Formats: sequence, structure tokens, C-alpha cells
Amino acid sequence: MSTGDETEGIGLKPILIYSQAQTGLNLCATLIALHLLYFYTDRRGLSPALAGLAFFIALVLDAVTDPLVGNISDRARFRSGRRRPFFLAALPMALGYFMLFSPPEGLKRGLFAWFVGFYFLMLSSRKFYETAYGALMPELTLDYDERTRLSTFRQLFGTAGDISGALLPFAATYLLARGLDFRVTGALCALVVAGGALWAFFGLVERAEFSLRESSGFFEALRSAGSNRPFLILLAATVLAFMAVNTTGVLIRFLAKYWYHDEGAAARWLIAYFAGSLMSYPFWFRVTIRIEKKPAFLLAMLTNALCSLLMMALHPGNVAAIYFLMWLAGFGAIGIWVTQMSAAADVIEWDEERTGRRQEGAYGGIMSMSAKMGVAVTMLAIGPAMAAVGYVPHEAAMAPAAAHNLKVLFSIPAASIYIASAIVFSFYPITRDSHRQMRERLAARGTGAQTGMESTA
Repeated sequence: MSTGDETEGIGLKPILIYSQAQTGLNLCATLIALHLLYFYTDRRGLSPALAGLAFFIALVLDAVTDPLVGNISDRARFRSGRRRPFFLAALPMALGYFMLFSPPEGLKRGLFAWFVGFYFLMLSSRKFYETAYGALMPELTLDYDERTRLSTFRQLFGTAGDISGALLPFAATYLLARGLDFRVTGALCALVVAGGALWAFFGLVERAEFSLRESSGFFEALRSAGSNRPFLILLAATVLAFMAVNTTGVLIRFLAKYWYHDEGAAARWLIAYFAGSLMSYPFWFRVTIRIEKKPAFLLAMLTNALCSLLMMALHPGNVAAIYFLMWLAGFGAIGIWVTQMSAAADVIEWDEERTGRRQEGAYGGIMSMSAKMGVAVTMLAIGPAMAAVGYVPHEAAMAPAAAHNLKVLFSIPAASIYIASAIVFSFYPITRDSHRQMRERLAARGTGAQTGMESTA
């Protein structure tokens, strides 16, 4: 049993099989974050306030049961494992996702209900799949730095999904009739998420030592999480990061159309953003290993805060500067998510040392619930804020003052939230040395599990 003095290599094949499933999850999430509000307002004519309310209702209804689902995943016992059976929830998730982007033509009075209903179906199914999927990651390896390697691969596949989710609607609009573009995009994304989940389900085998470990009850798991200081700090910083990212993401297409006066520019900005993301992986992997996770996370957060603030100084003629800031924002975003995923695995040992149990599912459920609540509040605020600055669906142009206020809405709130997240995470206590010492104490007590995962041939 390793105690952290040596690197626990788990093999490339299981890492790739596990990580590829993140592509579908990110593809769906990014398409929704960047395009769903636009689709239901600019395309289908739903008011931004009602669209924001639809987001809020579906997210809150779904979020409140996330910790319970996580605890169910921890306590489940199936012949094929306690995590992988929940991957099959990706199938109804894919159906809900397709229907969300396929409301009947001419639907007006029932459009709000269609939005809420199928968004809720997609979210509730995704919850079972994603909670179990995320809970599986800490069971692959207990090594502090190996987790950074795993989270880097996972985020790399996730970035491929982000790129696809961001750009597919633009490509579909160019290639297909206007009424088919989002429907075809939704169908393709549904196939990717279902296929990735099935590959992971059939391609991975869970380790028996994790499936047989005792898990606590639901309320006991909540109490454990509530007393886990590193987790609470990471949780708050992560929720704020989700709020900041969604603030800019949901507005970028509107900013391109009404402030920059070129809706197609959003696609080019996103290409610059993801170019920065892809180029950043070697940098963040080395930086996180060299200076540890907390300073790497702070550097990434402050980079993105700076990008948001500098947007306020630009006007549509600053073409090169806009592209550079988009590139830099993508570069910084990967640092946030690579370090966050890796740190999320480390807080499990903090809890295990105090309780003697591993509760990845419960912790993942609490993280998911909190992130959804943060996004729900963000979306509830953005809809009325857009109306307040002068946005009207289907308007060919926006008054100059309203367009400027849209840029303010894009820049200042996100920058403030990024800074708040950095301040919160500055109190995160786990370091490489403290994590190694935790693992040594767990090993001495005989409660630290061996790790590894095999892939099926």
C-alpha cells in the first residue's frame, strides 16, 4: 500500500476510457451555457425574464436532491459495482437534451413549460450519471500528483466537449436551414453523451475494495461535510467560479450581436478562447506540480478577473485586444478547473481520516447541488438584468447606451466574482506535505484503500 512516497501509476488505458466520458458532459453543459438562453429568447421569442425563471426553477428543483443521490451512490451495491450502473442514466439524459432543443414549431403558450420540463428531465438524469462519474475519480488513485495528471486528462477531454458545444451551433446554422440547426446539434450532442457513458460503463471495472467499504447515512454524510473545512472552502470557491463563468458565457453571443455588431464574431472569440485553453495544459500541469494547487488556482482566478475587467476599456474597434483577452481567459480557465478537480479528490482523505469512511458520492452531490444553486441564482438575475439594460428579443439593433450596459453586465460582475473566489480559496489548507502525512496516518491505521482500476480487454 502506497503512502504517498511513490507515484501510483494507474495506466493510460483506464485513464482515457474514464476521461473520454467528460467530453459528452462538457459538450452538453457548454451548449446550454452559451446557447440555450439565446435559443429560447432570440429564436423562440421567450422573454429573458421568463427564460431566466425557467433556468432557476429547473436548477433548484434538481439541485435539492443532489446530496441524496450522492449518498445513494456511496451506499449502492450492484454486481457490476456501486458507481458504473448509474452511468446508464445518461440515456434519459440524452433524450431530455434532444427534446430541450426541439420544441414544436409555433409553440408559444407552452414554451415555458416545455423548457422547464425537459431541462429538468435532462438535469435530473445527468445528476445520477455525473455524481457517480465524479465519485469514481478519487478511487482511481490516492496519489496527490497523480490526481493532477488524471484531472488534466479529464479536463483535456472536457475541453474537446467545450469546443464542440461552443462551435457546433454556428456550424449547424451555416450548413443547415435555420429551423434545423439547433435540433440537429441537440441530436448529435445526445449521441455523444450516451456513447461516452456506455463506453465507460462497459470499459471499466470497479475495484472491490472500494465497493465493499462502509458508507455513512445521508444526514451523517451531511454533518461530515459541514465540518470539513477544506471542503467548505473549496465548495465556496467553486460555486463562485461557476457563477463567474456562466455570467460571461451566457452573454457572449448577445455581446457579439449587439455590442460588436457581428453575431458571427462570437464563434471566432470562442475559437480564440479554446485555443488558449488547449495551449495551457502543459503550463498548468507543471505549475500545479511546482507551486502546488492553491497558488495555481489563485493565479488562474486572478487571470480571468483581469480579463473581465480589461473588457471594460475596449470598444469594437479593438479587434486584436479582444481576441487576446479571449485567448487569455481560456488559458486561465483551464487552471481553475484542473486544480479544482484535483483538490476535490484531496478533501476526501481529510474526511476519511476523521470518519473512517470514503464518501465521494455524498461530497460530489453537495458540490453539484451548490454549483447548480449558484448558476440558478446567476440565471435568475441575468434575465431581468438584460431587460433592464434594454435588450428586446428579435430587435435588429440595440441603442448605444444599452449595448454599453450589456458590456458592463458582461465584465464587472464576473470580475468581482472571480476575485471573491480567489479570496475564499486563499484559506485552503491542504498542501502536498499535509496530504502525504494524512495518507501515512490512514495507512498506519489500515483504513487507506489501495487504488487502481482495470479496464476490460
